[in-house]
Amino acid sequence: MSRLTNWLLRKNIKAVFTAAAFTVAVLSFYLHNLLHKLFSIGYLVSLIVFIYGLYLHRKLSRKALLNQFRKQWGNPAKAERNYNKIKDTYYSLNLQNKGCSHLDDQTWSDLLMNDIYSEIDRTQTSCGQALLYNILRNPIVEPSKWEQRKKAIHAFHKDTEFREKLQMILHKLGKQNKEQVEKLLTDDLPLVPKFWMLLEIVPYISLASIIAAFLLFSQHRPEIFLAPFSLIFIISITNGIIRHKLKRGIMAYSASIGYLSRIIYAARSIKQLSATGLEIQLKKLSSAYETCKVINNKAYALNLERVDPFGLYSYVNILFLIDVRMFFRVIGDICKFKNDLITLYSAIGELDALCSIASFQDGYADITEPVFINKSLILEADNIVHPLIDNAVANSIWLNEKGALITGSNMSGKSTFLRTIGVNVVLAQSICTAFASRYKSAFFQVSTSISQSDNLLGGKSYFLAEAETLLRMLNRIRPDLPSICIIDEIFRGTNSIERIAAASQLLKHMSGLNALTIVATHDIELTDMVKGEYDVYYFDEDVGTEGLIFDYHLRKGIAPTRNAVKILDYLGYPKEIVENSKAIMNRRNTPHKAT
Repeated sequence: MSRLTNWLLRKNIKAVFTAAAFTVAVLSFYLHNLLHKLFSIGYLVSLIVFIYGLYLHRKLSRKALLNQFRKQWGNPAKAERNYNKIKDTYYSLNLQNKGCSHLDDQTWSDLLMNDIYSEIDRTQTSCGQALLYNILRNPIVEPSKWEQRKKAIHAFHKDTEFREKLQMILHKLGKQNKEQVEKLLTDDLPLVPKFWMLLEIVPYISLASIIAAFLLFSQHRPEIFLAPFSLIFIISITNGIIRHKLKRGIMAYSASIGYLSRIIYAARSIKQLSATGLEIQLKKLSSAYETCKVINNKAYALNLERVDPFGLYSYVNILFLIDVRMFFRVIGDICKFKNDLITLYSAIGELDALCSIASFQDGYADITEPVFINKSLILEADNIVHPLIDNAVANSIWLNEKGALITGSNMSGKSTFLRTIGVNVVLAQSICTAFASRYKSAFFQVSTSISQSDNLLGGKSYFLAEAETLLRMLNRIRPDLPSICIIDEIFRGTNSIERIAAASQLLKHMSGLNALTIVATHDIELTDMVKGEYDVYYFDEDVGTEGLIFDYHLRKGIAPTRNAVKILDYLGYPKEIVENSKAIMNRRNTPHKAT
């Protein structure tokens, strides 16, 4: 029974106390002729009951929300994400990312980073979603910036009070629905109309006419009263026409301005908080808020009509053109303070994103904090796994000044391992987290070529698309910044003779550059052609009567088996195909005797 009572109070406290206050007020009204004191006291009691009900409702709602945050902490958030919109926001904002290296679209797609983003994303605001995407899209390559990021994330682990206060503020801000505040900050905004000064004069004329009509009406002079009343009528008609024409352009932006106002309001609350490790972020937010706060009152006036239950504000608007005049004032301020508004947007978004990252980290026990060596081609990873694979098989790899050539049969785990390396390099440099028992590396610029495909609409073959990607990768390698280049089945889109010849020469060329190249291939011949310049690893497997057996363990050396024909046999291909394939393979693998 007590649980039911608690639930009713927590969920319907406002309704309960409102009903109680209304009941007391009604009883007081009907009994006031009998007991005059009860009339006065009853209304006073009803007011006290109502106010206390609002207070209790707010208190219980806050407590319930805090419990929700605590329960959700460390767990993934179920939410719909519009990746195209998030990506467009990222490119349109064009945030400065000094000390970072941008992941291009091919690498982002190859590493399935949208799925990684979804796992990390526990943000509460649209700003947070955009900034988390920005963080993952731009791995850090500068030691001092990485240390700042690490301290900022640690602040959310250490200071629970700050974190929960921030979460309350961010929850109130929330995510955009149809609003697109980013367009306000990046697109060309409507120009102020040429008759702007006339719009600013209209309110004074309306006010003067109303005062004149009231004074003349009080003197019982109807013949004179008609003049200001007629002027008010003409002004109302004219203003109505102006609002109708301008409102079309305003409506497209008013909702977004409303969300922008909420961002500024949230910044006002956040600037009062403090936390060790987040001084830079909070200082940046506070500075931007002081510049942008002038927008808030004007922006608020644009949305009063939405919250007016009686529709009276519409008539006031017609007389004084409040929304139209405030709109163009806000637009002027947005243009004037655009850079500061973007700073404010990114500051709030960064705090939300860092909080999300801290929650993500607390959801995993088997993670480690990376160790970095500046400007050295080194990658040492012990027991490294992919974050999205349950019960993943851990592998270790140590590379020092040499790349790696990984051989193995189909489905043995080569591509997954390449993605495991790439994803962990990105996460180590962006969110200070590696899914390994130990991770030590240089700060890398990451480039990949894993999931190429034919571009039918663009008229490009698989090989041409792959060749262009590899050339892009080659051209990105910088002498001042180590690169890690991850390639799956190099030049697979052409015949074996040309593939092996071109691949061997490309790999030899890349071994002399400031790059650590990791390649997965079926071409065993490549291991001899690049011997001494690359470390060689392989994945093994077995095809038995019970099916395909893979242990997914990375081993040193060259793959001793191939399984393509075995898989055909296992799947039930005709025996003739299987046996003839084996015979051809045996003939090709048997050296010719000299005559």
